[in-house]
Amino acid sequence: MNSILQQLQNHAAALPPALQAELLNYAIYLEQKAQANPVPATARNQKQECLAEALAQAAALNPYGDIANPVAWQHEQRQDRPLPGRNHAD
Repeated sequence: MNSILQQLQNHAAALPPALQAELLNYAIYLEQKAQANPVPATARNQKQECLAEALAQAAALNPYGDIANPVAWQHEQRQDRPLPGRNHAD
């Protein structure tokens, strides 16, 4: 038995019977959830690799690299678009 199952068994044994039943119900729920939405490890790893590659490409583009003063740039951007729900008729 692996260590996680052993720990779970130890914790379950320390619970009163009513909570042991609740723990069992939760385990059944998790099992059903896993069966309904199986995500193979290879698909998960592939998604992570694609995301990492996309982030690396975005970082390599350095789209904001030409901005000398980021604080001033951000202030200018906020001046261009009023916030929704605010009356800017001064």
